[in-house]
Amino acid sequence: MDREAKIVIVGAGIVGSAIAFQLTRRHRNVTIVDAGRPGSGATLASYAWINSRDKSPHQYHDLNRRSLDMWQRFARQLNDDIGLRWGGEMRWSATGPGAESLLARAEELRSWGYPVIEVTKDQARVMEPGVVMEPFTSAVYCEIEGHVDTQRTVRVCLNRVQQAGGELITNDAVTAINRYGNRDGSPGEKPAIRSVTLAGGRELPCDVLVLAAGYETTGLAAMTGIEFPQRRSPGATVVTEPLSPIFRNIVCMHTPRDLPEPQALMNVRQFTDGSVMVHGGTHDGSIGDTSDDAPEKLITEIANFIPSLSGARIKEVRRGMRPMPEDGFPVIGFADAVPNLYMAVMHSGVTLAALTGEFAATEILDAARIDILEPYRLERFNR
Repeated sequence: MDREAKIVIVGAGIVGSAIAFQLTRRHRNVTIVDAGRPGSGATLASYAWINSRDKSPHQYHDLNRRSLDMWQRFARQLNDDIGLRWGGEMRWSATGPGAESLLARAEELRSWGYPVIEVTKDQARVMEPGVVMEPFTSAVYCEIEGHVDTQRTVRVCLNRVQQAGGELITNDAVTAINRYGNRDGSPGEKPAIRSVTLAGGRELPCDVLVLAAGYETTGLAAMTGIEFPQRRSPGATVVTEPLSPIFRNIVCMHTPRDLPEPQALMNVRQFTDGSVMVHGGTHDGSIGDTSDDAPEKLITEIANFIPSLSGARIKEVRRGMRPMPEDGFPVIGFADAVPNLYMAVMHSGVTLAALTGEFAATEILDAARIDILEPYRLERFNR
């Protein structure tokens, strides 16, 4: 692609910011637009666990595993503190059937080359003496997993983009995507995009438009005549005031998935500043999505397993609509119907951000078509 080509990215969450950063590293003209504040949607609310633990089938697991392994390089490229922490995730089961399911999944993951090991109750207690694992029937641990501070990551990415001459436009929504027949203005069957119009009245010419606006991408794609199906999937996380370290070795913990109702299923991690993030819910959905008293309930529940969290003060409740393509898998790549429209929308956006940023830059700038992304093209919804 011509070095003077104008690339507009809509969406300044972690995926859009990662793409903008990688394009900027290759000295391209980038403008990134967000209807609100950068990283204020699903990126803010995300539990931000970097993993390939619960990703199936095998090819989707491999995509996430590859991105997990790319996060270290991504962090080195950013060359700043993004709150990236490694140390692994541990979970345990509470019933006999739960143990069978947990250990069977661990065996399958090991057959895929994913290092999940079984640990005894005594070993688990030594690893994490501050965690009450009762009732207990089995436990597994995967040391290669981690988590990241999404707000720091977005901020550093966008700082790098602006330092390189890129433009960041915030609190200004796209109201129109303007097209013509072909890129040279002649009639054609596949109308390319020539510009986007913002609510503030500004028109941004573009040679490539990247839609990375999460759940809002469905409405934006419709402006180009593309139908992009997504499921509604609200999410919420609770963040406490800073606390002393709650873990000795691990960085993520999941309570048993086989607990009886109405106990919550919870995920816990701790930021480098000591704040603790709890994501959780009933068997039917996330606690904290809509109820005003649910965040306090979640802290009370998690304190049964991590007593040091008893009485923890809530700093904020983060809510967002998770990007969730209809079949649950990512959409990454150019749209066949609009040749200069690139889409990057996915759940597990944090895990996949390292890969998506690098691969999207390659496909956009080098006219490449990366083979491991083929199952994740938009056109699968039209087959």
